[in-house]
Amino acid sequence: TIASLFAAAGLAAAAPLEARQDTASCPVSTQGDYVWKISEFYGRKPEGTYYNSLGFNIKATNGGTLDFTCSASADKLEDHKWYSCGENSFMDFSFDSDRSGLLLKQKVSD
Repeated sequence: TIASLFAAAGLAAAAPLEARQDTASCPVSTQGDYVWKISEFYGRKPEGTYYNSLGFNIKATNGGTLDFTCSASADKLEDHKWYSCGENSFMDFSFDSDRSGLLLKQKVSD
């Protein structure tokens, strides 16, 4: 039966999920590291299987002046490919749809 399959896999005795605490404060580094907040994330899947548009807002949270929208669109956006956030931007992003992962890459000059 289904129940015995779950029990054999160790899933029947799994602990219940706990509610996420949105009010908990996160530690924020104020020296040495850049701290960014990603908000207003959106993605468009016209066929339900691939993205053709992604975008988000990125903002510095530790006193920096960074605050802009980053987006890319194409007939079909490719996973693991780096897209520029804009012509004069120092940021690139990549999205991995298999794990809903957003990666950011900052270009730094000496």
